[in-house]
Amino acid sequence: MADDAQVRRSICLKLEMGILPKSAASRLWAGLGANEVCSACDETVTRKQKLHEWEFQDGKSVMHVECWEIWNEERLRGTGPRREGQ
Repeated sequence: MADDAQVRRSICLKLEMGILPKSAASRLWAGLGANEVCSACDETVTRKQKLHEWEFQDGKSVMHVECWEIWNEERLRGTGPRREGQ
């Protein structure tokens, strides 16, 4: 999986473009991957990695647990300009 800073940049961009939802999940599941592609970092969630899968208004999404945590932080923060060190 990519480093946190790279994942955070990707998530912010996808939030700004409307590719990732800004609203909370209506349902959330956790488990092991099945070689799905992570909606945040676009890398495979292998069978040995933990993931979150959830439904939202326009579909569903799968992310590494670590990517989901970054997504959740960024969607709550908003996608405005960030200052160094944040």
